[in-house]
Amino acid sequence: MNKTLKIILFVMILSMAGINDSHSQGSLDPVRLGTWVVNAGVGPGASYFGNGTGLGIAVKASVETGLWDLGPGVITLGGETAFSFFNHHYGEGWNESWVNFVIGARAAYHYGWDVEGLDTYGGIPLGIGFSLYNVDFSPGSSGSTPVYPYAGFFFGTSYFFTKSFGINGEVGYNATYANIGVVFKLK
Repeated sequence: MNKTLKIILFVMILSMAGINDSHSQGSLDPVRLGTWVVNAGVGPGASYFGNGTGLGIAVKASVETGLWDLGPGVITLGGETAFSFFNHHYGEGWNESWVNFVIGARAAYHYGWDVEGLDTYGGIPLGIGFSLYNVDFSPGSSGSTPVYPYAGFFFGTSYFFTKSFGINGEVGYNATYANIGVVFKLK
């Protein structure tokens, strides 16, 4: 996690160096009809299995495109995928770990503020998840690999420093409880 955060901070610092040039190139519009947006972030993962004890790290990525105008904003559809890992040691040889992998579709409403570079949104993911669960409390014990429906909700915001690059954050009950990362606008 530490190396990933350093990479994200490095990319953010490099992008801030070009802020003055980017503002002279025109408006930094939020997500609009036909816009493709890709984001990736890290944060505390949601634990779908296990006892919920411990803190897990998650990495999440998504892609969306603006399909329908609705009022001052746009509705987007896309997909997302995430990976999270949890581990907890209870003592006396009892260990519990689980790895989650989710993939699904997502829909969001991006509100069109009159603030240059600002995008706020809320939405829902829907898909399938896989969890490799392992508990080790006695010799010969093992785990399982459940498959489960994946659904939740999220609220997020992005700020674009240039026409195509910014920072992004999301909160909610999704593959992560919260995540922060980078966002790229492709069109």
